[in-house]
Amino acid sequence: MLVYLKSTECAIWIALSTLCRIGELSKARFSDIDFELKTWKIPEANSKNGKAHTIYLSDFALEQFKLIAKSETWVFANRDNSTHVCEKSITKQVGGRQTTTILSNRAKDSEALILTGGKWTPHDLRRTGATMMGNLLIQPDVIEKCLNHTEENKVKRIYQRQELKAEQAEAWRVLGERLSLLVTMDSSNVVLMHSTKTG
Repeated sequence: MLVYLKSTECAIWIALSTLCRIGELSKARFSDIDFELKTWKIPEANSKNGKAHTIYLSDFALEQFKLIAKSETWVFANRDNSTHVCEKSITKQVGGRQTTTILSNRAKDSEALILTGGKWTPHDLRRTGATMMGNLLIQPDVIEKCLNHTEENKVKRIYQRQELKAEQAEAWRVLGERLSLLVTMDSSNVVLMHSTKTG
């Protein structure tokens, strides 16, 4: 159970730091990841829109992949390592940690991922990561490329074929640095602001 908890935690961080779809992550193979070049190539067969997609991994995202207990093939292997986990598995694990009910054969920390805003799913992490990029002043068209969205405007889709690879790599790097700062933050680098009331 401890291995599953750690792999689920890594899955959450990977989804947030790469903006990937959870199905793409569930089906990822270690052969898709180049730890030297810091890239994750999502093949057409695993992509929702049928377009291959290269993610330039930040140091933060790369570290999460390294923390996962490796099978020979799958990043998230099923129990007997014969294939990848079910595409709904990570979502179910996240959901199972947002309930007051402890289900049989499930983790005892059933309330570990409850947030004040209500229930959330791994897919929500795409929106959160994209919003964080926007707040970090990444251009919207670059964020759309990072999300591997298909351009809805047919004219743009035909005439504007720039890939913005360098800009995407920078966007993921900046997001990774922000996440790294947030998870390592301690009280030593926090300045408390006190309001001053005038008479």
